[in-house]
Amino acid sequence: LQEDGRGGARGREGGGKMAAGGASSAPHAPSIDTRTMFLLLHSVTEDNARYFGQQRSEASRRFVAAFGRLQEDGRGLQPLLAALAAHAAAHDLDPATPANGYRSLGKVVRRCVMHAVHKSRYVAASRRSVFFRAGHNLMEVEAYSSALRQLRALLYFATSLLAANRHGDLFFSDHERGLSDEFLRESNTMHKGCFYGRCLGFQFSPSIRPFLQTISIGLVSFGENYRKHETKLGTAATSIFTSGKYAIDPELRGAEFERLTQNLDIHFWKAFWNITETEIMASLVTLTSTTVRVNRVLSVPPHIIAMPLAIDPTLTVAITPPVAHFGPGPVQMRLISYELREGQDSEELSGLCGVEPALGADGRPRGKRAPPSPSLIVHFHGGGFVAQTSKSH
Repeated sequence: LQEDGRGGARGREGGGKMAAGGASSAPHAPSIDTRTMFLLLHSVTEDNARYFGQQRSEASRRFVAAFGRLQEDGRGLQPLLAALAAHAAAHDLDPATPANGYRSLGKVVRRCVMHAVHKSRYVAASRRSVFFRAGHNLMEVEAYSSALRQLRALLYFATSLLAANRHGDLFFSDHERGLSDEFLRESNTMHKGCFYGRCLGFQFSPSIRPFLQTISIGLVSFGENYRKHETKLGTAATSIFTSGKYAIDPELRGAEFERLTQNLDIHFWKAFWNITETEIMASLVTLTSTTVRVNRVLSVPPHIIAMPLAIDPTLTVAITPPVAHFGPGPVQMRLISYELREGQDSEELSGLCGVEPALGADGRPRGKRAPPSPSLIVHFHGGGFVAQTSKSH
């Protein structure tokens, strides 16, 4: 349950933006204490359960059951969340860096509870309207009910870790290895599909949810056709025609996403994430994106570079080449610039270039060179097959 500093530090936020109905978002909510949050959940779900309990339709029966589960999980979550908050500070890196996985988990649970409160309020305010979409709102309430049920199980196991580990220690001790095996067994029994359907990305800002939905729809569509075609291009082309059903059915998308993550091997993930490396995708990007003047692949030799000090240019410091597993080697990089600037077509830089053309694909003549830019963005996109290459980036 480790987390980076940025993710954990944000665990202090209370509500933030929340999505309702899958697309619209609630206004910024002020941070509220845990007790008030669960009182809100109980009161609004109790009101909805009482109202739909007076109806006799199948949808009303399911509404009552869903709001009842939200109440039950709220009663179970409140003491667990309080216990987690009481001990999370002991696992911070230092007092100035309030960040760890327990804080992040607590934030995720709070965000899910606030989503459930907001959705329940919406149902309470709209349930008598002739435009109230009972089926859609029922699926939303059931989805967040399932998500809270799974988060409750995860929170329970997190409190078990707090009790088993040494004070302030995020790692399993040698005599608690059985706890690690138990966690893996519990993880395999969890229903994860609810987190990839209607609740996808609920813990993030609503602005990123369409992007996450696009990736998830593309992934499950690609997975459905993965075994039917021998080439990535054929799989990608067929996936375009089968993606519609996953776009309109979040439950089907979530179930298929869960199946893929459990059953398909690493070759599937490599094939999916490397779609952007194909020539057809590069051609599509060329048609829709802005063309840059400079797009040069550089291979910097592993030589020591002498750099002048900023505080005293008469003094220099030696920059040694990076060393990985097999000793010093050339560093591959790509220079991208919207305009052709001074020095970007110099003979010295050309000596570091590979076989790709020196200028971008727009074919414009060299013309007048712009002065050097005061800013430079350096992007390290990592290694491994998921990182792709600088070409697709």
